[in-house]
Amino acid sequence: MNMMQVTEEGLRSMKDFLSTYNKLSEQCFNNCIVHFNNRNLTTEEASCADVCVQKMTNMNNRATQMYLVEQPKITQKKMEEAEAKGKQIMEIMKSQGMDPESMNDMELQAAALKIRSETPGL
Repeated sequence: MNMMQVTEEGLRSMKDFLSTYNKLSEQCFNNCIVHFNNRNLTTEEASCADVCVQKMTNMNNRATQMYLVEQPKITQKKMEEAEAKGKQIMEIMKSQGMDPESMNDMELQAAALKIRSETPGL
């Protein structure tokens, strides 16, 4: 992994964090802050904001945990589907008299793209 990828991933993570933080702040502010005549929060506003932030943080943590559990399953399913399509394409190539094992990468890729474009559902 090069330095550019790390930087881009870090930037994406920071943007995601800031987006979540901004949504949380806006929602809790809109739900809890009602008195604008004073510089300080009332006791009720402070308590509401604390509870709101805690609930939103817990919800975000649960959603992240679910994502970490489900994402590998989704990725695995997509990999299996891609492998199945690859096998289908190889079988089609063989049925058309091609020898995929003797083709170089460029020839194999071109033949696969041609088959995918000619075969609905692939």
